[in-house]
Amino acid sequence: MRLTGKCKVDFEKWRISKKDSYLKHCFFEELMPSMRYGVYLDFFDSVGMMIELQLHVNPTMQGGSFKCIRPAIFSDGRFHNVGASFGTRERARAASIKKANEIYNLK
Repeated sequence: MRLTGKCKVDFEKWRISKKDSYLKHCFFEELMPSMRYGVYLDFFDSVGMMIELQLHVNPTMQGGSFKCIRPAIFSDGRFHNVGASFGTRERARAASIKKANEIYNLK
């Protein structure tokens, strides 16, 4: 989960702008991945991009079911498909940040 290009530059400006905030003074890369994800969500929310992880339960032919997590990104009034389902929240989080970074850099 690393930002690149214009997104990375704008994220750093946003992070530094947080007056009297832990974010302004911390070493961001030393945060646990789940904490970094939350900070990324706050940044993307601030620029009008909403990221969700949606749990889907799919039936199987044998009468059981399996669960998967699908990231969804909403920006500029549009839904952006991340393009995959994931078996773990960690993988879904990483994919959603990667896709949000791509979308942001295309603006």
